[in-house]
Amino acid sequence: MAGRNNWIARWRDELVAGVASGLLLALCFPPFPTRFLAGIALVPLFRYYIARPRPGIKRAIVLGFFVGVSFFTALLIWILKLIPESGVTMPWILGPGLALLVAYLSCYTALFTLALSFLTGRLGPGALFAAPALWSLVEFARSHGELGFSWGMLGTALAIHPLAIQGAAVYGPFGLSLMLVLANVCVAWALFGGGRRARLAAASSFVALVLAHLLFGAVEIARFDREKVRLNGTGGVAVMQPNVDLGLKFETSFRDSIFRQMERYSAEASRHGASLIIFPETAAPVSFKATPQYLDRLEADARGDAIDILTGYVDHTVKNGEWIAHNAAALISKDGELTGNYHKVNLLPFGEKMPWSQYFPALTRLDFGQANFVSGKEQTIFDSSVGRFGVLICFESSFSDFTRRYVRDGSDFLVNITNDGWFGNNQGPFQHAEMAILRSVENRVTLFRAAYTGVSMIVDPVGRVCERIDPFTEGMIYGTVERSARPTIYTRHGYAVFFLLAAANLVLACVPPMLGGWGAAGRDV
Repeated sequence: MAGRNNWIARWRDELVAGVASGLLLALCFPPFPTRFLAGIALVPLFRYYIARPRPGIKRAIVLGFFVGVSFFTALLIWILKLIPESGVTMPWILGPGLALLVAYLSCYTALFTLALSFLTGRLGPGALFAAPALWSLVEFARSHGELGFSWGMLGTALAIHPLAIQGAAVYGPFGLSLMLVLANVCVAWALFGGGRRARLAAASSFVALVLAHLLFGAVEIARFDREKVRLNGTGGVAVMQPNVDLGLKFETSFRDSIFRQMERYSAEASRHGASLIIFPETAAPVSFKATPQYLDRLEADARGDAIDILTGYVDHTVKNGEWIAHNAAALISKDGELTGNYHKVNLLPFGEKMPWSQYFPALTRLDFGQANFVSGKEQTIFDSSVGRFGVLICFESSFSDFTRRYVRDGSDFLVNITNDGWFGNNQGPFQHAEMAILRSVENRVTLFRAAYTGVSMIVDPVGRVCERIDPFTEGMIYGTVERSARPTIYTRHGYAVFFLLAAANLVLACVPPMLGGWGAAGRDV
C-alpha cells in the first residue's frame, strides 16, 4: 500500500491532468451529447504545462499515456461488446486486443506530449501555442500507413453541428482539429496564463475564434443554399437498410429470403420515382462468380423496375490458380447489365486482413476471425442514371484524402456502404456514422450512407442530416443529389492549407520566444 501511495504521489500531477483531459475528450463523442467540450477538453493538460513547462522526457511520456489510455479506453470500449456474428473466433482475445489497440494509439498522444515538452522546456510556457500544430500533425500521422486509424479525431466531435464544421471545406479535418486545439490553448491561457493582459488577450482570442468560425459557417451554409446545383432531373436516390440478423445473413438456406427483400425494395423505390437504389456492404451475401444465378436475379430486377442497383457483395478474382476474395461493390444498370465494380482499397486491419500480409503471406495463417480479403488497386467512379459517384466501403469513410480524390476526379456525390451490425447495440455505429458527415462538408457533395443494421442516412453538402434510419430498423429513405457549384479549396488542394496553417502556427509559437518575445517565460507583456 505504501508503494502504491508513493507512486500516486510521484505521478499525481500527470495522473490528474492526463486522465481529466482523456475523459473530457471521450465525452466529446457518442453516446454523449456534450460535444462543446471539444473546445475545453485539453485545458487540464495545458494547465499542467503552464504550471510545469519543463516536465522532462519521462514525465512527458507518462502524461501522454495517461491522456491516451483514459481517452481511447472510454472511446473504444464497445470493442468488448462485439457480437458473436462479428467472426471473432477467440472471444477471449477482445480484452487483450483492446488493451493493445489503446496502448498503440496512446503512443501518439505520448508523442504529442513529448514534442510539446521539448518546445516548452526550451522556449518557456509561450511555446504552448505550438500545441495546435503538434496535435493535428500527430492526428495526421495516426490516420496514415498500414495501421492507419482515424477513429476519435478531435474535429469529428463537432460533426453534428453544421455551423461549426464548414471550415473543413478549406483546411480539411486536421485543420478543424488544429482550430479546436487552438481554442483549448486560449482557454487554458485565459484561466492560468502569465498575467492579466495576457489572460485577457487569450480570452478575447477564444471569443473571436469561436465567433469567426460560427459566422463563417452561417455564411457558407447560406451561400450554398443560394448557389447549389441539383442533379435530380432523372430521379432521386433510395437508401435501403435491410436489418437482417447477422446470424442468418450468410446462411445458404436464407439467401433467397434476402434476395426477395432486395427485389421488393427495388420495386418500391422505382414506384417512388428513384433512379438508383443503394444496398449496404455485403447486402448480397454471395459471390456472383460462384453463384451467377443471383446476379441474374438482380439484373432482371433492375431491368424490370428500370432502376440502377448498387450493392455490396463478395467478389473473387483468380491468381495463380487460387480464388482471392475482395470486399466489393457492384453497379447494375437499369438495362440489366453489370456496368461497374469496385474492390475495397482500405481494408480494416485485423478485421479484413492481417497488416503486412501482402509482404509476409504466412501472416494470413493467423486466424482471429479476420476475413483475409485482398485490397483493390484503384478507386472506381460509377456512372449511374443520377450521376457519377464513388463508393466508400465501411471505415473507408474515415479517410478524408481518399474520399477527396473521388470528387476531384469527377464524382457528383458519395456513397458509403457499411455493415455495422457486428458492433451490437452500443455507441460504435454512431461514432462510425458521424465520421462520414465530414466527408460531405469537405467536398460540398451529398453523401448517401447505407448501413446493414444502421445508422443509414442522407447528408447534404453542408453536413445536415436530411434523412436517417436508426439502428436495428428495417426501412428505406429517399433523397436527391445536390452539390456545390464549384469545387472546394480542400477538394482542389487537399492538405495544402492545413500544412500552411500548421507551419505558420509553429513559426508564430516558437520564433518569438527564440528572439526574446512572449515576455519572459509567460510573464505579462
